[in-house]
Amino acid sequence: MASDTKNVKLGVCQVFFDNVDLGYTQGGVEVSVTTDTRKVEIDQFGKTPINESIQGRQVSVKCPLAETTLRNLVKLMPGSTLVTDGVQASGTMTVAAVVPTAAQTVTIAGQAFTFQAGNPTSIFQIKIATSGSAAVNATATAQALVDAINLSQIALATGGLVATLVGSTITVRASDPGTASNGIAMATTASTFLTSVTAALAGGVAETRARVDVNTGVGIDMLAIAKQLRLHPAGKAATDLSDDFIVHRTATPGALQFAYKFDAERVFNAEFMAYPDPVTGKLYSVGDPLAV
Repeated sequence: MASDTKNVKLGVCQVFFDNVDLGYTQGGVEVSVTTDTRKVEIDQFGKTPINESIQGRQVSVKCPLAETTLRNLVKLMPGSTLVTDGVQASGTMTVAAVVPTAAQTVTIAGQAFTFQAGNPTSIFQIKIATSGSAAVNATATAQALVDAINLSQIALATGGLVATLVGSTITVRASDPGTASNGIAMATTASTFLTSVTAALAGGVAETRARVDVNTGVGIDMLAIAKQLRLHPAGKAATDLSDDFIVHRTATPGALQFAYKFDAERVFNAEFMAYPDPVTGKLYSVGDPLAV
């Protein structure tokens, strides 16, 4: 490959944890990848290794978060609970055990997501799964739709939408509580695949009081609460994932550094540790998640 000065990259990033933007950082986000090895030695060659084998790899991401919100705190502090009178607007879609057909769509907040037989070329295209049974294919296609909604980071007054798939139900929820997302429309032309679609998000209630209660966290299983962490270069368009850094399963034990001074900011010092995916063994990925 020919050298290109465009390959020399600088700049800050956005931090998405569990598909939610954690906001501004202070001091830069640092990624560390270390690899442990065992050198093979024999008497005849003294201390000169004759081979070397990898014993393991560790990935950590340090994120000094400058936005010390209650929701950031509860995401970054295992053993914490958010107590609030606010409610996020939400809507649901019910997934049937059939797959959609090519060119059918799901439209949320005016953004269309299109199902297709081939590999997607944008985050607004969803590949129709075909490798398993009808039920398996339907679930895989539904998960692909959820992933596309989360990657798209649909911009709303509340800060965006987050989608989840539990059983046969896709839930689309505003990131923050409030009434601003009530009435956001959802529709689909894939009526046999998505048999019941809420016409609009509803149920959002403005927050007037909130707090976070934190316990000791003793005995918490970090892998059980691990989520995806995605670093997106701030200079890239939201739809350009070509340079994203993705840790597939990660969690942070929680750390705070509060300075109540006129010339110092309060910072959430989040250090995320990566855990291998129990199925694929993947620790992290760099580049476009749509690549196949």
